[in-house]
Amino acid sequence: MTSSIMTRVEAGVATLTLNRPKEMNSFDADTARSIVEAVEGFAVDADVRVLVVAGEGPSFSAGGDFNWVLTWPNLDAITRRVGADAMMGAVQAVYDFPKPSIARVHGAAVGGGIGLMLACDFAIAVSDARFGLTSARNGLLAGIAIPVLIQAVGPRVARQLLMHGGLFDSATALRLGLVDQVVEPGALDATVATLAAELMRGAPSVQTLIKKLITEIDALPHDSTSADVLGEHVAHQCVTEEALEGMSAFLEKRQPKWAP
Repeated sequence: MTSSIMTRVEAGVATLTLNRPKEMNSFDADTARSIVEAVEGFAVDADVRVLVVAGEGPSFSAGGDFNWVLTWPNLDAITRRVGADAMMGAVQAVYDFPKPSIARVHGAAVGGGIGLMLACDFAIAVSDARFGLTSARNGLLAGIAIPVLIQAVGPRVARQLLMHGGLFDSATALRLGLVDQVVEPGALDATVATLAAELMRGAPSVQTLIKKLITEIDALPHDSTSADVLGEHVAHQCVTEEALEGMSAFLEKRQPKWAP
C-alpha cells in the first residue's frame, strides 16, 4: 500500500510531500494523522532546520477528501468529530512547528489545502497555480482554513473569499497576501531551496522563540504588558550560547556555527 505522505531529510531540510496525486492530495483521517506524526518527528529532530510542505503530482492539495466526508452521514457524531479534529490537527501541527516552514505550491491549493499552505511561515507558488476557498459552493465549511486565513488576510477579506467560493490565480493570491512569492514553474524548487538556505542562517533558538512570541504577543493587549514580556525574553536571549556565538562570529567576521 502506498503511503499517503512521503518524507525525507536532506542537508537540514525536511520535506513532507502529500502523496495522493489521484485524489489531488486531499486528506482523510489517516493522511491527517500521518502529517501530524511526521511534523512532530521533525520538530524534535536536531538535524532538521527547515520544513518544506509539498504535493506529489499535479496539485498541492484539495483539502478534505470528499469521498471520505461522504461517509460521515453513516457515522455517529463522535466519530464525525474525530474526523474533523484530525483535519484540524494536521493544519495546527504545521502551524505549531517550532522551526521555519515553507509551502511549495503548484497546481491547485483549495479549501483545506489553503489552510495547510497558510499554516507554513512562507508560501512560494508557481505562476499558473490556482487557489480557492470553494467549500461554500459544495455546502461545506472550510473550517480548517479559517484561523490561518483570518491571520493572513484579515476578517473582511476572509469573509469575502469564503462566501464567494470562486477560484483565483497566483497574482491575486500574491496581492491578497496568501502567498509570498510567485515564480515560473521551472524555478520553484530552486527558489524554495534558496529560501531554506537563507533561513538556516538564523539562530535556531531565536527562530523558535520568534514563532512562540508572535502568537503570544498578538494575543496580548497593546500596552505595557507586551513590553514586559518582550523585555524578559530579550534579557535572557542575550546571554544564551547562540547569542554569544553569534556576536563573536560577527566581530570575528565569520559565519556562526549553525549557519550552512
